[in-house]
Amino acid sequence: MPEIINPGDARIPSRRAARLGYAPDADRRRPLWTEGQGGALALPAIGIVGTRHPSAHGLATARLLATACAEAGWCVVSGMARGIDEAAHRAALMAGGVTIGVLPSPAPIGLRHGARPFVPELLKRGLLLSDRPVGTPAAAWSFVARNTLLAALCDGVLIVEAPEGSGALLTATAAAEMDLPLAFASAPFGLESAAGGLSWVSGPPALSLRLDQRPVPVLVGGIADFQAWLAVCAVSLQEDSRARIVGETVSQWSQELAPDGVRGRILKRLLASGADGLSEDGLADLATVSQSALPAALTLLAQHGLVEQGGGRWRATERAVLRSRP
Repeated sequence: MPEIINPGDARIPSRRAARLGYAPDADRRRPLWTEGQGGALALPAIGIVGTRHPSAHGLATARLLATACAEAGWCVVSGMARGIDEAAHRAALMAGGVTIGVLPSPAPIGLRHGARPFVPELLKRGLLLSDRPVGTPAAAWSFVARNTLLAALCDGVLIVEAPEGSGALLTATAAAEMDLPLAFASAPFGLESAAGGLSWVSGPPALSLRLDQRPVPVLVGGIADFQAWLAVCAVSLQEDSRARIVGETVSQWSQELAPDGVRGRILKRLLASGADGLSEDGLADLATVSQSALPAALTLLAQHGLVEQGGGRWRATERAVLRSRP
């Protein structure tokens, strides 16, 4: 049965409240229409979105990464559209995981006919969700709002394939505005269905009045890159004791990736190495919790502009050098 979840509901983690407009001083306190398992809102979540017309490579990538998320204890969030979205939802369910489908308006009006066959299974373990009243018809603007809502429900967002003008790029923009970890899956050379996402990654950052530096997107080229990026996403979960990743607890990761953990050790060694820098092998002994903590820590440092990679070697940036001086 449909359920209305109002601002302040205990199932909404504090780390998502502000993004949903549920902070005490927010002016957007719209309730959520839901159907299914409301407890899914409390889970660590990764958004996986992309084009409605993917290549075979894109479909396979979406399935592989959604399966990896589900097996690691992450809820997979997507938009119930055909193509990449549907592949991600179905793969998460096949892996025994939880998935949330974000709609432009509540079902049945906002649910496309082609998605209905797997909805009963989704509702047993996951959730359908919209922030529009029941009976509201879907319109072009409501899909834009859906993409922003989708990002707000996540702890990281992955774009698998997105052509120029894709709605998935609106989700990427919303995630960047919310300072969420953002990643793009690599694609075969010349693939038009991924051209928009790759342009988004390689293009210059948008001008901003913000004084702090926003995290830069990560290009994921394989499962090891993806697991390292998931570790970065896990850092934001430390404030919520309910959020745990299977196999590695958040407390372990937050301790290892804290500024005075492996990140601090890496930066100290790179500062000492000067312009020569070090290969990743030269830093391998600094990670104590897991081998994948090293690329995760390097990603965090790069996102904050403190290290950079070139010619297969990592070096501290000028910003890091200036910050280290007394």
